[in-house]
Order: sequence, then C-alpha cells, then structure tokens
Amino acid sequence: MAKKGKIPKPKSAAEGVQELERPTIKWRTIGLIAGGFVVLWITAFMIQGYSQGSPYGWIPVGVVGVLTLVAIGFGIYVWRLTQKSRGIVDILAQATDEEGRKRAIEQLEAADAKDAMSALARAQLVSRDSPADAIKILEEIDVEKAPAVVQDDVRANLGFLYLMNGRTKDARKLVDQLRLDRQPNAKAKAMYAAVSAETFARTGKPEEAQKLLETYDANDPEYGEVKGMLLRAQVYTFLALKKRGRAGQAMKDLAQVDANMLAPWIGKKTRPEIKQLAEQALRSMGVAPKMQMKVMRK
Repeated sequence: MAKKGKIPKPKSAAEGVQELERPTIKWRTIGLIAGGFVVLWITAFMIQGYSQGSPYGWIPVGVVGVLTLVAIGFGIYVWRLTQKSRGIVDILAQATDEEGRKRAIEQLEAADAKDAMSALARAQLVSRDSPADAIKILEEIDVEKAPAVVQDDVRANLGFLYLMNGRTKDARKLVDQLRLDRQPNAKAKAMYAAVSAETFARTGKPEEAQKLLETYDANDPEYGEVKGMLLRAQVYTFLALKKRGRAGQAMKDLAQVDANMLAPWIGKKTRPEIKQLAEQALRSMGVAPKMQMKVMRK
C-alpha cells in the first residue's frame, strides 16, 4: 500500500517564465521576400522596355508599385506588433515570484488595459489565483477587433478557463472558431489542439477529439508545459470513447507531470469515474487524494 504523502507544490512561476519565447523578426524570410520584389521590379521594367513606348507598358510597373506599398505597410504593421509582443514578454519575465507577478499585472494594466495582447497576458497571470477574474478580463476583449494572430490565443485561453469551470457549451462556441492552420508556433498550436480536443470530447464528438490528439503527441518535447493540457484532454477523450484503461494511463501520466492538475477532479461535484481515476493516480504516487487542496470546479 502506498504511503500517504502530500500533493507536490505547484510549479514555481519562474519555471513558466523560463519557457517564454521573446518574439523575433525573421530576417531570412524578409530577405527572401525582398529578393522576390527585386525580381518583380526587374521584370516589370523589362516589360516596359519592350513595349516600344506604349502606355500599357507602365501597367506592370504600376502593379508592382502597388504591391510594394502594400508589402511595406504590412511589414510596418508586423514590426509594430512584434515590438509590442516583446514589451509584453519583458513585463511577464518579471513574474518569477508573487511580488513580480503583482508588479507585472500592474504594469500591464497601466500600459493599455483595453489592448487585446496586454489583456491576454494579464488574464494569464490573474488566472492562477482567480480564474473568474481572468474569464472576465478575456470576455471584455473585442475579439473581432484584435489582431488576427491574437484572436485565436484569446479564444483558446478563454475556452480552457470555461472548461475548468464546467462551461463546456461556452467553450464549444469558441473552439468552433479556432483555426489551428494559421498558428505558426508549434506549442501554441498544440495548446489549441488540447483545448479543442477536450471540448469535443465533452460535447459529444470524441472521435474528432481523438483525431486531434493522435496528431499532437503529448510526449513531444517541443510542446513543453502544454503536455499537461494534452494529457487532460486524453482523459476526457478516452472516457468518452469507453476506453477506461487508456484514460487511467493518461491520468497517471498527468499526475507525473503535475499532480496539482488532478486537484479539480477530487471535488464532490466531479463525475465519479473521473474522480476514481484521479484518486487511483494519486495513490500510485503515494499521495493521499482526500487531503485538502485548492480545488477549482472542473
């Protein structure tokens, strides 16, 4: 019989900060695009040269000119967005302890409380102590007016908070709008997949959830802390598919990653089969599952 122990302390904020990725400008990509425009300009002037003075020869030059202006405008937009992202990451980097976390929240509020990127970062910091306040922050964001690259981040984070609070129907509305194909970052894409899979599993589409989870391997080191979210989604998916053995293994794997993620399933309102799997996983680690824990509704 396993010796009763304590639930391990939650991972420190410093560990999460260490995994933050500071946005960078991809100069190689910019160089390739610039090279492409050089070729277009050369081609346009060659066509104009062969037009023998015809005014139509200037049409290609005009088209390339318009495309160049559009590209420059888009480049400025991306550069500004990258600079803003860097600033937010630098603020988040302070959140290595409780004092730093509070200071980061204050700075994000002071910077621009209505900015989608700042609000998203603030919600992520606030959610640790108050998921309800984090939900409120994200719900106040006008997603349609947010930058395209931020819209799905807001939906995925808000969707996960809804799932943690049992609001599966609200999560489903957000997940149905998620676009994994437009997210270039592997870790963020895996996070979208985890939220989508759990939502599908809990709203009657476990087969679709399984397809997603087969694509995103929880053991891929590139996914970092998202591994826990993928394993959580596996628990719901395998239970919905009546594969209790695989659900139990996913629960044990999740306990090894972070036993605190099992806390929401120890409450009285949890489905009996999930609660039983969580208790079994904790016992296998030598942890007493009936100890008092800070529990959020599942």
